[in-house]
Amino acid sequence: MLMNHRFEKRALWVLLITGIVLLPFSLSGKNYKKWLIAFLLNAYNNTFVAPVLAHKNYLSYPVRFLPRIYKSSIIYDYCLCSLVTVWYCKSTLGDNWIKALVKVWWFVIPQVVAEGWLEKNTKLIKYGHGWNWVTSLVTIASAKYAIRAFLVLMDKYEEWGGREQRGIQKDS
Repeated sequence: MLMNHRFEKRALWVLLITGIVLLPFSLSGKNYKKWLIAFLLNAYNNTFVAPVLAHKNYLSYPVRFLPRIYKSSIIYDYCLCSLVTVWYCKSTLGDNWIKALVKVWWFVIPQVVAEGWLEKNTKLIKYGHGWNWVTSLVTIASAKYAIRAFLVLMDKYEEWGGREQRGIQKDS
């Protein structure tokens, strides 16, 4: 028996179009290279994590784009989750690590609430093998905070490299 899943398919298209529309605005600005790195790093991380979670049946995605190619939600993994990571990184650019840790919840809690609603009311995502909203909350928050930490370390490295170059030029 073939199920139609009309609502889920329309929702996927709306989410895809929304993500595509928001992408250029999210990556724009003075630090666009940094935001692109955050976006791509999140997508790269999801390339490895999401299929493993799906393969181990922690999460399943009964209705998804390209179901024969990818076992997870490519719209979420490569677009929506990455966009939220960019927004989080942008909002914490000048914050210390404690303030950034508090702010990560401002972004993750709505994301997990939406995921929980989708899990209960649609066939877009289903939890399995002990996975629940708490697991999603901790996993998503950890990933976003780690990506932000990487960007901070990258800035520190560039700052250190700049000092080294200035020191070499002074000695010459």
